[in-house]
Amino acid sequence: MSPPESPTRVGITCQSDHPTFGAVGDLLAERGYAVTYLDAERPIDGATLAGLSGLVTKHTRPTSVRALVAAERMGVPTWNSATGVLACVSRFSQLCVLSGVGFPVPAASRARPAEPYVAKGLYHWEPGAIVNGEGAVYEELLDAAPIDYKYYVVDDGRTRRTTVLRAASKLRGEKRVLGEAEPVAAHVDRIETLMDRLGMRGVGVDLVRTDDGWYAVDLNPCPGFQGTGLEGVLADSVESCLDR
Repeated sequence: MSPPESPTRVGITCQSDHPTFGAVGDLLAERGYAVTYLDAERPIDGATLAGLSGLVTKHTRPTSVRALVAAERMGVPTWNSATGVLACVSRFSQLCVLSGVGFPVPAASRARPAEPYVAKGLYHWEPGAIVNGEGAVYEELLDAAPIDYKYYVVDDGRTRRTTVLRAASKLRGEKRVLGEAEPVAAHVDRIETLMDRLGMRGVGVDLVRTDDGWYAVDLNPCPGFQGTGLEGVLADSVESCLDR
């Protein structure tokens, strides 16, 4: 895409030194865009939103989600839709969305079951994922290999790009990226269907493998994409949604 004739301002709710979206902002600046980094923990006033030609919500926090909703109501283009993000911020709604596109998901309840289970916060921004601990949501602890397959899918405006990272499960200790994996076509198809339904340009989905098959255990509507190497693709994706 050719750069805008006059600076077009993009707002990103993260710090300028974010390892991925800081680089995305640098790429957009090189293309002639003005980039403003916004504090995801602080309310964003209407005047600031009105001055944007696009809003990228990186951190899923109550204030940034409210800003996303306000921007969409004002007609400011958003990288990921408010509808999509709102559909994914609750642990229960995440599981419903994932199940709705065909992924098997763990059973979940507000009542603590007999062990084993995984305790999580009710909302995406709350702490969670503690085996047999206290939480607001209790999911069955799947008998899975201690590896998360983290699918990252981005729509760059022309096509969709997928990167899968293998990571040591944080349920078993410190989370560590172990390398990349080949995407499973059926998983990608389901994630793309999810994106189509919710108007999303980028999402992250965590899958684990049991003896019974694959389960989707987490859905991130605003992932950090760290270690994916998708900075250029993300810059193209953001550029494709801007009001210029």
